[in-house]
Amino acid sequence: MKCQLCHGETKEKNISYNQWYKGRLVVVENVPAEVCQRCGEEYFTPEITDKIQRLIYSGAAVKTMQVPIFDLSAA
Repeated sequence: MKCQLCHGETKEKNISYNQWYKGRLVVVENVPAEVCQRCGEEYFTPEITDKIQRLIYSGAAVKTMQVPIFDLSAA
């Protein structure tokens, strides 16, 4: 597949998908995607997109993690 942004070649990979939902950052791991080897743009099939959204909306997380947050204006 060719990237629609830069016309580079894509390769199928499993990635981590990040999305903000209800003010929280959620991560979905092991998501199959076509990823552009040149610019990194990610493409998902409609079926995978539906699965991602259903999983996020279900709230059935398998684990949680804490992440540090930095504020550049405070530096």
